[in-house]
Amino acid sequence: ASAEKAGKTPQEFVDFYHQKDEEEFRALGFSFDIFHRTSSPENRALAQHFFSRLKENGHVYTKEVEAPYCGKCARFLPDRFVVGTCPHCGAQGIYSDYCEGCGKALHTGDLKDPRCITCGTAPASKKSSHYFLKLSAFSERLGAWLGSNKNLQPEVVNYVSNWVKGGLIDWDISRDMGWGVPVPGENGKVFYVWFDAPIGYASSTQAWAAKNGKNWEEYWKGENCRTYHFIGKDIIYHHYLFWPAMLMGTGDGFRVPDFIPTRGYLNLEGRKFSKSKNWFVSLGDFLNEFPPDYLRYYETAITGYDVQDADFYWKDFQGKINNELVANLGNFIHRTLVLIKKLSGSKVPVPEGLDEKDSGLLRLVDERKEKIGALLEKIELRSAQEEVLALSAEFNKYLSAKEPWKEKDARKAGNCLYVCSRGVTALAILLEPFLPFTSDRLFGALGLDAGVRKWESIGAELLKPGTELADPKPLFEKVADEKIKEMETRLGKL
Repeated sequence: ASAEKAGKTPQEFVDFYHQKDEEEFRALGFSFDIFHRTSSPENRALAQHFFSRLKENGHVYTKEVEAPYCGKCARFLPDRFVVGTCPHCGAQGIYSDYCEGCGKALHTGDLKDPRCITCGTAPASKKSSHYFLKLSAFSERLGAWLGSNKNLQPEVVNYVSNWVKGGLIDWDISRDMGWGVPVPGENGKVFYVWFDAPIGYASSTQAWAAKNGKNWEEYWKGENCRTYHFIGKDIIYHHYLFWPAMLMGTGDGFRVPDFIPTRGYLNLEGRKFSKSKNWFVSLGDFLNEFPPDYLRYYETAITGYDVQDADFYWKDFQGKINNELVANLGNFIHRTLVLIKKLSGSKVPVPEGLDEKDSGLLRLVDERKEKIGALLEKIELRSAQEEVLALSAEFNKYLSAKEPWKEKDARKAGNCLYVCSRGVTALAILLEPFLPFTSDRLFGALGLDAGVRKWESIGAELLKPGTELADPKPLFEKVADEKIKEMETRLGKL
């Protein structure tokens, strides 16, 4: 539907956004082993393999359905070409396969008051033979997996388990259209997008493995692998029910997902993003005004490990950048480097007889390293970032209490600055998962090779005593009131 509105073929449309997304993701510091697509030859072949195996194992059957057909447009209408009212919650203007209002997956014919999104007319029903996956036959196995996998979010498991207990409905996995992965042996039938889309996770691994001399099956069937699917709450049904059932049903030894971190939506100033109402901020617009790490920091700060919606507020963004990132982290690092320049001739002091406060803070680095690592393993990203800031605050507090600029004993002042230099390098490594560009800049400013940026080196002495440091420059700049006002006034103006 979006391709038609843009006057492009589906291929042209996905080519454009594939390139655009990759460029913007890389600008935000996302790194990919492979950035692939579901329209690839690998995914077409693997999706057809999944279908064949499911069919061979008796999990697929055909049934005639009353599919929406627009006489005016002379075609069957795919899911995103039909809008109407949810039969469960009454939400209006929703697509025919999923309700954003109540989160329920919808099936062909469920939608009330349907209309064609292209011409606005009510579609007729026309018989068509569709393929169905016997999702109902997987209820017991899905229930057992949901109950035994303690890595899944309990709130989501409870939500999905109610669907399982209520009885799962077999899943229509084919559509009458020309764009998509063709159903083997059929003409004009393709797979429903959420059949072949998750298979793209595995087919991307196939493509990557082929280029790197690896065996892709080790990553999907091996005992030493773990799979993570980071999803939004709108596709819970697909990843907690459809996809595991497909993996189970092939009989090919695929592991079901280990982790499915599920998050809510991102709103803007208390409202849903809307391009038509100009109530949105594009990544391109943001990156023209602010460093990418500012967005990374703020989004992590407002996104918990739950399905609650997050809300982007420009004033809150400014407050968190200025009062946390600049005033805490940036302040400590810059103070330390400036004091080393002023009090130690830009050279890292030689430690001599550290006192208990000095040693205690170095021990704290190792303690926090373990805690932050454990939080990252559990995908508690907000809590992990908060711990990094808390460690920086401890160093700020220590530096302010020690007051090396007032200390008449050069040994004590040197010990304080040495300990703070260890804090700077620890933070430089700890920041990499959250603020990679800042970590890169800090490593460069310290004259350290990126090769020593290893998790196990967080508590190590990376800046040897006597190392001469370059003149310090602030890591961050405050976000000005004028800039925030400018960004706020852009909203809602067409």
